[in-house]
Amino acid sequence: MFENIQLEGYLQLIIEKIENNLLVWSNLIELIIFALLTAAAFFLAKFLYSHADDLLGKIKALKERKKLRILDRLLFPLILMILIGLYYVVAVAFSLPVVIISIFGNLVSAWLIVKAITLFFPRNKMFRFLSILIWIIAALRILNIYQETINLLDSLAFSSGNLRISLLLIIKAIIIFSVLFWLAGKVSRIVTSRIDSSDGLTPSIKVLLNKIAKFLIFTSAVLFTLSSVGIDLSAFAFLGGAIGVGLGFGLQKIVSNFISGIIILVDKSIKPGDVVEIGNVYGWVRKLDIRFVSVVTRSGKEFLIPNEDFITKEVINWSYSDELVRVDAEVGVSYDSDLRQVQELMMQAIEEKERILTDPAPNVLLMGFGDSSVNFEIRFWISDPRNGIQNIRSQVLLSIWDNFKEHDIEIPFPQRDYHLRSLPEDLNNYFKDSQRNEKNPKKDNQ
Repeated sequence: MFENIQLEGYLQLIIEKIENNLLVWSNLIELIIFALLTAAAFFLAKFLYSHADDLLGKIKALKERKKLRILDRLLFPLILMILIGLYYVVAVAFSLPVVIISIFGNLVSAWLIVKAITLFFPRNKMFRFLSILIWIIAALRILNIYQETINLLDSLAFSSGNLRISLLLIIKAIIIFSVLFWLAGKVSRIVTSRIDSSDGLTPSIKVLLNKIAKFLIFTSAVLFTLSSVGIDLSAFAFLGGAIGVGLGFGLQKIVSNFISGIIILVDKSIKPGDVVEIGNVYGWVRKLDIRFVSVVTRSGKEFLIPNEDFITKEVINWSYSDELVRVDAEVGVSYDSDLRQVQELMMQAIEEKERILTDPAPNVLLMGFGDSSVNFEIRFWISDPRNGIQNIRSQVLLSIWDNFKEHDIEIPFPQRDYHLRSLPEDLNNYFKDSQRNEKNPKKDNQ
């Protein structure tokens, strides 16, 4: 149940703070002082710009564009905040009024922090969230009700056993998790780039290390968030049993694909860039994911094949050991052909084909004597199966066709002779009459 709170007293406190601290004529002098401090900060920023530029230029890791953004966004509010701080110290020492200066000090501090955030965050949801949060905290400090607001949020709570959850706890968890999640993303990208740039690791090991790093970084962010808001992590121990039951039923396929993905990465049977054939899918591996393997075909289709299929089904990896692939093409010629000329013409068909390698050397073999043709097979090697196998085979066969046409080499096709042993009686009489008429044409004309 929610604890007892007094909203009316909280609102009355806010009204009193405004009436007693803001709506006072003596604060006019502080507004004038703030205006003078602002003007002084503006001219100082112009004067110190070149000096600050030289100072930041000594930081080699800082890019020119980043340096200019820092100077343009932070120099003026930083100088103004320093001047306000100096005046505040002097005013307190001589018992001068500081109500309005304190307000503007909080506003300038919030402005400076928001400006600093823009250097790291694009103007997205995270930027808007942090900006709103900073301005809210600044407003509460201006009204001098920051602590009272904290107490109010903490009073909006309910208890479940030994666990007490308040609105303040939820807000803190959201804030901390948002910041840590952003930091985890930044750290993850840095770690990923370092791993990807390492020359001593194979592509599959890089993918495996990236997955492990991301899992550990984001899991640590979640656990640190729960711990920082005072939640005892042992309270979630019961989730282990629930997760175990879930794995046994609804998550079987997900876990199977996850484990299969780890096996693929460890045994290096499939790597990004490999040319694979599984079922009716032929293409190159674009990405290894936790649940699936992305295979892009020559037609541009991208198949997301579950990892489990690469473990349980037959897979042809055309570039497992190396990317050398032998391509075979069968050709038949008639028995009247000059077989040695046929071999020469077939070898000429693969000349000047850029994708065909000279080492290993191509070869033309006589494979046998068929029913209606002499069968040859041309064999050649390529080192770029990703660019397709059927297309280079098609080019070679077209060249062979052109060479054969030019030299009158016949490519036979199956022919059949049919011998009729018996016919129906009417058809048999018809054929006899036809033959008789052919032998005695004059007799029929009489």
